[in-house]
Amino acid sequence: MKDLIQNNKKSIIIIVVLLLLIIILSVITNLSPKNKTNNNTLISSYVTKLKRSDIDLDNTNCDFDNVLKYNNIPYFKLSGSTFDEINKEILTNFLLRTCYQTGVMDYEVSLNDNILSLAIMISHDTDDDLAYLEYKTYNIDTTSKTVISNEQILNKYNLTKQQAEGIVLSKIEEYYQYEKKMNYLNNETFNDYLKILNFDEITLQNMNLYIDNKNNLYLYKDYTLSEGMSIDENFPYITVKFKLK
Repeated sequence: MKDLIQNNKKSIIIIVVLLLLIIILSVITNLSPKNKTNNNTLISSYVTKLKRSDIDLDNTNCDFDNVLKYNNIPYFKLSGSTFDEINKEILTNFLLRTCYQTGVMDYEVSLNDNILSLAIMISHDTDDDLAYLEYKTYNIDTTSKTVISNEQILNKYNLTKQQAEGIVLSKIEEYYQYEKKMNYLNNETFNDYLKILNFDEITLQNMNLYIDNKNNLYLYKDYTLSEGMSIDENFPYITVKFKLK
């Protein structure tokens, strides 16, 4: 009887060890470079870096080949009027900011389930030499090949526009209190601080929502700084990418 109990214990231990090995192997497989490569391959079938051969720019006064060396411009490979309009919008912005102003464009893209999320970042100087950061995001349902609205994205994460705005303002107020404590500010109120940043009210229309490759939801918020200020020099602790969830 004693031997039987011991054998049963050994069998249970062996089964538990095997189950643990299966779980570990499953996790390793999901995190393997092969799966990451497959995901990147799938993403590149939807959106890729713009190449000279993708469009005709012969009628523009832009040294396109030279600009491409310093910029990453996203280009949707999906067909349809929606994506034609998005590509046109991206190209127009690219020409304005990088060819006719001293700007730089870059982007990040992720794919979670059936949602392709694209965030475009543009930095450039304005006519009065003020540093300016600009963001634009697109969220695409890869199944229906349609654009997902900001309201739909917020609903997916059980957030309202007011909650999202509250998270952003709360974070900015942390920076305000820090800079006030460090005597970087004079007698400015928090509302004065927002005016210095030319902080526009967040609306469903101007929200730039991005879902990263870990399914975290972010909101990009750009600022127009006054009096020649730059984020790096005058607002070193402020961010433009706020984690909502």
